[in-house]
Amino acid sequence: MYRLTGDIPKRKRLKVGMIGGGRGAFFASYHRAAMRIANRFDLVAGAFSSDPAVAMEAGEALDIAPDRIYPSFTDMVAKEAGRSDRIDVGIVVTPNHLHFEPCRLLLEAGIPVICDKPLVNSTDEARELVRIAEKSNTFFALTYTYLGYPMVRDARARIAAGELGEIRFMYVEYLCEWLANDPSKLGKGGVWRGDPLKAGPTGALGDIGTHAFNILEFLSGKKCTALNAKLTTVVPGWGMDDTDVLQLEFEGGIDGLLWSSIAAPGHRNGLRFKIVGTKATAEWCQEAPETLLFSRLGLADLVYRRGGGDMTEDGRDSVNLPAGNPESYLEALATLYADFAQALEAGPDWRNATAVPLPDIRQGLRGVALSEVAVQSNKQRAWVAFPDE
Repeated sequence: MYRLTGDIPKRKRLKVGMIGGGRGAFFASYHRAAMRIANRFDLVAGAFSSDPAVAMEAGEALDIAPDRIYPSFTDMVAKEAGRSDRIDVGIVVTPNHLHFEPCRLLLEAGIPVICDKPLVNSTDEARELVRIAEKSNTFFALTYTYLGYPMVRDARARIAAGELGEIRFMYVEYLCEWLANDPSKLGKGGVWRGDPLKAGPTGALGDIGTHAFNILEFLSGKKCTALNAKLTTVVPGWGMDDTDVLQLEFEGGIDGLLWSSIAAPGHRNGLRFKIVGTKATAEWCQEAPETLLFSRLGLADLVYRRGGGDMTEDGRDSVNLPAGNPESYLEALATLYADFAQALEAGPDWRNATAVPLPDIRQGLRGVALSEVAVQSNKQRAWVAFPDE
């Protein structure tokens, strides 16, 4: 893939309309930075806030033409759908409970969608979006950012090639400290993340645990078939789960374990996985993303490095910077955006346009189902089957 340097062929520029992302928004600026790195997108329209004044302020700061700064997402979708130069994709970066309506309207207008995770707050809403998207084969992707890391893709390719042997066990943890002991410091994002009417049925699990769950299915190519969940609140006054432990069962009877917490002191953004096979164990940590460790049975350990000549093709194609120049979160999100651009350019055959599977709307549905099944399991103190799509 062509990234930032070298001979760059002339490619179609994709026009973007953003919903959300005004003053005080947490993640929208990362989307905009990733789009600039991918160098395929132009932000030309937006409904940046439900407050028209804030929306106008954001649009002016982003140098959007005044007639394409909209006071609401309904206005944006209606007017963009009728333009000869309408947007090529809508990006939804609102809080969770405000995802469904803009996504629905975009899909019904035939406009492709890129949405923050989790997709929505209920499987009923998620299945409705799946129905609309698949009826017209409209592109819909979720920003599961960690799937864009080169060494995660390298691990997936090595697992698929059999370098671990048969998978026997999968472990993933995602531990953060940002809630620990002081929920009052969270600001705007923390307020809605602690409200089940806005965040959805789970707290830590829906916020960061969904990333951990998604990465295991991505790496292994196996779907979770059942789980047994313990959802816990350890921070006084929080009101939702902040620490979760899930036993998982995957296709083929493979066992797994997921541990997520937003109240774990000393962990800044600690996403880590171990995939145990019959020949070796693969291990990667997001806070040290440049290396992938293979601990082999009876042999010396192997440390694969981003940018090395022995990377797999999938890993190598995701590299943005020369070896030795650290590459991390923004570049991973930019890699996803480069994939999204490639898929959007492919048109109706977008699902087959990229080397690795895109985090599409069905992955979004599975992320929403994760929370609902975990809540049911926690309440019953029992294993619960994961729904068949």
